[in-house]
Amino acid sequence: MIQANYFESIGTIIKKEKLATFYPGYTCTCLILESIEPYPGYYCMIDYQFEQRPLLLYLVIKDTKEYDPDLVVRATMAIKKANDYSFDAAPANITLFNNNYHSIRLDVPNINQLPEIVAAFKNQGLQLHKNIDVKPYDSLIHIRRYFKIEKEDDNLFHDLVHTENHYVILPQMLTWAEFEPITYHIKNNIEFSTFDAALGFVYDESGMVDFVRVYVKNPQKEDLLKIRDMYLREVSRMKT
Repeated sequence: MIQANYFESIGTIIKKEKLATFYPGYTCTCLILESIEPYPGYYCMIDYQFEQRPLLLYLVIKDTKEYDPDLVVRATMAIKKANDYSFDAAPANITLFNNNYHSIRLDVPNINQLPEIVAAFKNQGLQLHKNIDVKPYDSLIHIRRYFKIEKEDDNLFHDLVHTENHYVILPQMLTWAEFEPITYHIKNNIEFSTFDAALGFVYDESGMVDFVRVYVKNPQKEDLLKIRDMYLREVSRMKT
């Protein structure tokens, strides 16, 4: 359990989103998947005329013995050092055709830079999956990244970098099969339901700390506390 008011660590976000082949408007030989429903629990409640959805991409990597997630981190550092590209990248795993694939989760504000960024990853020695037509499907996604979080309240933390993210600290690990029905139940029994939820964990000195990631913009604290209380109540009802 995190005891400090401020905490930094490596961890993982686990979420389910609908992916499909991204067609960037130029000939691309590599497989890039787009999250066609990013943060679905939040953006399905928002009028797209007033708030644009983020464009989140997954650059799929060939399954090779030489692959290591740290290669993505080092490649990203080298690309940013050598170029003036503005993007965020993180090692990720996705499900595709009932198999697990390594990938790079990309957030590219200037989509015109995408061809150069993809080419730069290839030049760093990463072997990318060839482009194929993938129809929309639900993928379970694991994203590894660095967390900087501060305490908002008991068992509730706020991300200082990705400020839309809040974290409800759990007393035990949940599987995705356990998490999905709990979240469905909460969103159908709470007044404030405009949020997206995902699972995750961070490492600390005792091992791992599990949490629910709550994605929401400019929430009232009382709404976050209600979400926290409902998750903790539902988890407490489970057999440990």
